[in-house]
Formats: sequence, structure tokens, C-alpha cells
Amino acid sequence: MLSRLFPSSLGLRLKPRGELFVSLLGIGLAVALPAVAWVWTTVRTLDRDRRDWTQELQTLHRFRLEEAIRTLDVALKARGSRAGHRTPSRVSEAGVLFRDLLGDAGEGVPHEGTPDGLLVLAADGTPLYPALAIGVINPPEVDVRGETLMGAFHQRLLTQSMGDAYLGLAAQWVEQGLEGSRSPSGRLYLPSIELAALQQLSRDDPRFESTLESLARRVSRHTAPLMPASQRLFLWRELQRLGARATLPAESAEVLGLAVVQELAGKPDREQPTVKTVHLSGEGPGQKVWLLPAPGGGVIWLYQLERLHRELEAQVNRSLVPQGYRAKLVSQRDPVSGVGALQASIGSALPGWALRLDTSVATAELAGSARRQAALQIASAASAVILGAVLSVLAVRRFLQRVRLTEVRHDFLTTISHELRTPMTSIRMLIDTLVSDPNPQPDRTRAYLEVVSRETLRLGRLVDDYLTFARLERGGMNYDFQPTAPETVVEAAVRSVEPRFAAPGCDFRTEIARELPMIQADVPSLTTALLNLLENAFKYTGADKRILLTVTQSGSTICFAVIDNGRGFDPRQRSRIFDKFYRVERSGNSVTGAGLGLHIVKSIVDAHGGRVEVETTPGEGSRFAIHVPIVSDDSERAYET
Repeated sequence: MLSRLFPSSLGLRLKPRGELFVSLLGIGLAVALPAVAWVWTTVRTLDRDRRDWTQELQTLHRFRLEEAIRTLDVALKARGSRAGHRTPSRVSEAGVLFRDLLGDAGEGVPHEGTPDGLLVLAADGTPLYPALAIGVINPPEVDVRGETLMGAFHQRLLTQSMGDAYLGLAAQWVEQGLEGSRSPSGRLYLPSIELAALQQLSRDDPRFESTLESLARRVSRHTAPLMPASQRLFLWRELQRLGARATLPAESAEVLGLAVVQELAGKPDREQPTVKTVHLSGEGPGQKVWLLPAPGGGVIWLYQLERLHRELEAQVNRSLVPQGYRAKLVSQRDPVSGVGALQASIGSALPGWALRLDTSVATAELAGSARRQAALQIASAASAVILGAVLSVLAVRRFLQRVRLTEVRHDFLTTISHELRTPMTSIRMLIDTLVSDPNPQPDRTRAYLEVVSRETLRLGRLVDDYLTFARLERGGMNYDFQPTAPETVVEAAVRSVEPRFAAPGCDFRTEIARELPMIQADVPSLTTALLNLLENAFKYTGADKRILLTVTQSGSTICFAVIDNGRGFDPRQRSRIFDKFYRVERSGNSVTGAGLGLHIVKSIVDAHGGRVEVETTPGEGSRFAIHVPIVSDDSERAYET
């Protein structure tokens, strides 16, 4: 594992080891401590958030519940204040006020916020309208005109039909201005006289329709003289039975109001909302109605309980549902049930009722949001740890690489010194010997000069390699690519190594295919690359050297291959042998060198757009091949022009 993370840093020889360890420890701590601090802070934050989350959630639910109750209170006050501070001063105003305040609310399905009915109260709180009866005004028993007309009516019955007699009585009643005359029960006489006439007339009688329309107008009118609601509803049902086509405004509101008045044991409460159970028909269960007083106490709005609750719930839920809550009006006596349900009394707004809040959806959404936030924090902390670990590894690896590079450079300088000193020492020693010889012998002098010549060539190649490496490192290598015959490169390389490869024990051969195409190459640099492969083959083979140089065409490239019978190397080192300063590790390795040859080969071949192939078998030999692209026809024509 360590060899993969720090492949070039194993086997360091840097001294002292303590300083290296301290440096590595400092780098690791400098990178890892911020990540550890972040993780510690994240863990503490998550632990604190877990402790506070439940309490904060309950506080939020309570706030939403209180906010919903305030919304209900405002909505109820807004419904009550629609009447304003209005109290009728006379009975005749009660019907007009009822008609004006109710408008079209009693017709069809009422809109949200409109009442199902209302009660108009007197200053003392007595219901004025709708009412079972209106206070007696000019009772007939003390009204001489009415007694006279009733006496004449009975005399007319002796000579006229009952229908004619009732129509005559109604006409005289109007002529005498007795429209406001009431019976002892508070009901108006005139509408009852007209109804009696209609009941006696035939539908074919031309007076039937006019009388029917007259009575319908009286029934639908809420102005003075005000008709009691009980009489109005009775007359309206009779008119419907007789075929009247007119409509009675706010019929359902009058029915509901009259039913509430019948259930009142006394005066209604003009301060607090109350619930009454009323029966709109003789059969069926009672219906609960909310009585909501308006400011001033002159009007009480009537709402069917289920409808009012449904509308209030819808109004509250319009703002709660998007936040994950749902509210419902329940009786305070109902037990709280369900997970995550909260309940609070509405108070004086709706006495005896509470608002129940279902918090399950909001709790789940908030819990999901909290989990996502925690996951994000954990992911951030984990990322910090991973990043810190990666940076620590990279920093340590970089540091060890720099240390390794320092050692390699040290070895490189030592090797250069040794490589240059060896031929120079030989040259100097031989020349000093020749100079100090008082009786030079031609054969020995020639032999010494041949050695000096070989060492000079060796020294030149070393200097060339070092200069080439220096130019490659600083990017100053200049190439002059020209269409070149592969034989030209081979001849130049062979000519350079021929004196050395002609030594005894070295079998050096070349095999060049015929009619090879041109390559695009910089001859000096490509010759240098081929020379390095040949020098390595000579250097890493034993006393019995067999070196073969082949040149063939391989597809769209020319392949220069150097094959030897040397010791080879471990194939696992194949990916590193082209690194600068790298030398193949062997036990008992006596071959010297700076580890630059193959690095220079790879750099030059890459510049030519080619590639290098390596095949090796430990103990049997190696094959290094350079592939250089062939010049295309278009490129060749461009060079010719």
C-alpha cells in the first residue's frame, strides 16, 4: 500500500531520520488539524441541534396554533362588524334594516362570509324582526271604522258572494286607511282579507290575478306597516299554492330567524356568541345555529354551525396547509387524539369550542429538512476529512518526492563526477606516461593514443548526454525535422559505436530492410536516441555480447529495434525505466550511470511523434524499439516545394 502511495520515496537515505519524521509530522498536522476541527465542530453542532430541535418544533407548532386562533377571532369580528352599530328606533325600521343588511344572502347558496339569517333587536334586546307577532296597533275592538266595515261586510253577505264581499271589504279597508290595523295577536288584517278573497274567487275570475299580485307585493314588502314573519311565511306558502310566480326575498333567512326566536326563552345574549338548536320542520333532528352579536347589540347574525365551522376552517387552512398544518374546529369536550395533534380553546370568540391542529405533515417535512441539513453537514465534514487526508497524502508524497529528488540529484552529481573523472583520469595518466617516457616506443605510444581516443569519445558522449538532458529540462531543445532516409540515422549511430563494438567478445550486427520509406526526423537527436539504446545494450550485457540492430517498416512507422542478450529486468519496472535519474535495481549491480539515457530516448521519440516499445525477459535479454512515423505524400510534396 505504501509503495503505491509513495513509490519514489521508499528507501530514502536522507540523514538525520528524526528531522525527516518531524517534517512529515508537521505537514500532516498542518493539513489534518483543520479537518479534525471542522469535524469536531460539526459533531457538537449536530448534538446541540438534536437537543433543541424537539423544543423548537413544539414552540413552532404552538405559535402556528395561536396564530390560527387569532385569525379566527379576526374573521368572526369581521363578520359581526358588517352590520355596524345600528339599532332601530321604531318597529317599522326593523324590516327595512333586515332587508338592507341581508341583501341577497338568503337567496340560493350563500357566499363565504354571508350569514344564513339575522335578528334585528330593539334597544332593550327584544327581537323585532323576524318575530312571531308585532305589537298591537289600533286594535279593531277600539277602532270604530273597522267595526263599521266588519258590520257592513256581514250585511253584504246576504246579497253578494263571499268573494265579492271580501273584495269589497278589502277596498273599503284601503279607502279608510286601515292598512296598519292588526289583530289582537299582532297580525295585519288586510293581507288576511285579501287571502280570504282569493280563496273564494275562481281562477278564471279576472279579479283573481290582480288580487294575487297585490297580496304578493304586500308579502314581499318589508316597509311599514311591518308584517310579522310568521304571517308573512304563512301567506307566502298559501300564495305558492295558489300559483303566485313572484319570489320572496330571503325566505330561508326568515325561516331560520323565526325558528331561532321560537327557541329563545328570553332575550338573546348581545355580548357573547351562543349556540341554539332549532327545528326548521316538524320532523328530523334539530339544527345548531350560531348567534353572533354585532357591535352595538342591534343585530345578531345567524350562521348554521356546520357551515360556519367549515368556512372558518377553510379560511384558516388557506395559510396553514402550505406550511404543512391542517386545522379543525372541535368541541372542547372531545378528547385530543392522533399523533402530533395540538388543541387550544378559542375562548370568547366561539365559547365551548377549540381549534385542533394536525402537525403530522409539518413535523415530517421539518424532520426531513433537518435530516437533509444534518446530512449536508455530515457530508461537509466527511468531505473535509477526505480532503484533509488527500491533501496530507499529497503533501507528504510531494515532500518525500522532493527529498527523493534531492538524493537523486546528489547521486547524479556524484555519478557525473565519477563518469567524467574516470576517462579524464585515464587520459591524463596515459599522456603523463607518454610525456615522461625518455625512450618512447612507437607501438606502445600508438596503443596509448588509441585508448586516449576511445576515452575522449566516451567523454564526448557523456557531455552530449548531459547537455541534451539540460536542454530537454529547460525546454530549449531545437529540432529541425526533415524527410530523412532511415539508413542515414543508422549509419551515423553505427559509425559512432563501431570502434567500441569491434572489441573481442562483442557480436554486433545490423539488419536493414530494403526500400524503406522516408521518415520525418531531426537526424542528430534521433541518432542520439539510437546511440543511447545501443550503449545500454553494450553496458547491460555480459562478456559474451550479442547485439542486433534491425530497421523495418511497421505499418505507418519505421521501427528501429535494438535486441541484446543481457540480463534484462523485472517487467514491473517497465513503466518507470524512462523516468529521469531512474536506474533498474539489481543485486550486485556494477554498472554505473546517471539514469538519463532512456529518459532522453523517450523525450526525443515523443518529439518525433513516435513511441518506444520495451520487451524484456529477466536473464535472457531485452528488446527496445523506436517507432518513427513515415513521411506522407502530402508532407513530402510540401518539403519538395
